[in-house]
Amino acid sequence: MSARDERVARNEATSREINEGIEEAHEGAPSERYVRILCECGQDGCDRLIAITIPEYERVRGDRRTFAVVREHVIADVERVVDETDRFVVVAKREGTPAVVASAEDPRS
Repeated sequence: MSARDERVARNEATSREINEGIEEAHEGAPSERYVRILCECGQDGCDRLIAITIPEYERVRGDRRTFAVVREHVIADVERVVDETDRFVVVAKREGTPAVVASAEDPRS
């Protein structure tokens, strides 16, 4: 496991954990209403926000290895784009360290 791969995966897991709290705070919100979540990329210091509906967020969270990120923050060697909107893309961690850490750090597990 490279130190870089682990750092990227842990950054993503931290953003995801914060976003779980944001989603919880908007429980019961209309399904078409956008909430703002943190970009779940692995870049140090990323503070970009993504407009997403709760149903969209739930689809992303349907797989422990997927994350919502802004298009420019895709890290091609550790993830691949599996879905996209005009506001964000959904990336899945590649096999190996990125997928292992994403699954192990999933707050819903």
